[in-house]
Amino acid sequence: MFKKTVAALAVAGLLVLGGAGAASADYPAGVPGTVSDTTPTVGQSVTVTFTELGDLQTVFFSVTPSTGATLASIVVASSGGSSVEKPVTNGSASATFTAQTAGTYVVSVSDGETTIGSVTLNVAAAGSGSGGTGGSGQLPATGGEVPGAIIWLGVGAIGLGGIAVAAAVARRRAAGNR
Repeated sequence: MFKKTVAALAVAGLLVLGGAGAASADYPAGVPGTVSDTTPTVGQSVTVTFTELGDLQTVFFSVTPSTGATLASIVVASSGGSSVEKPVTNGSASATFTAQTAGTYVVSVSDGETTIGSVTLNVAAAGSGSGGTGGSGQLPATGGEVPGAIIWLGVGAIGLGGIAVAAAVARRRAAGNR
């Protein structure tokens, strides 16, 4: 029974995760990028959006320098870091950028191998009077989506767990009736 369960899990995992194919992309080398606020301050979240991404399914956002800044995402789990993966919807993708220190940051987007666009952000110190809501006490927006493959993997795992519990109960009942 254990071998059958492991085999079923392996087949389900391969179907869910192995079903995704590599995307071929036809996009210009310098895709345009926009920022929701061109004068951000420390602690303020701004949305960086890249458009004209062609037929890509996902893109990777990264920020340099990576110290003092995060790109937020709720892909699989909430994370803060210098790089996130985002889905492309109708040829565009967005990520939320937050700087913890003043300075100049470059937010880039890539197809996983090649940088295809970037925007430069000059982040001012909090309270410097140049826009933003730094220090407002609000939580930063994270945006993003949970990938469908992760949802189906979870649903499949719950379903297989239910089948295993039902089989164990039936086996115990049959053994008790002997």
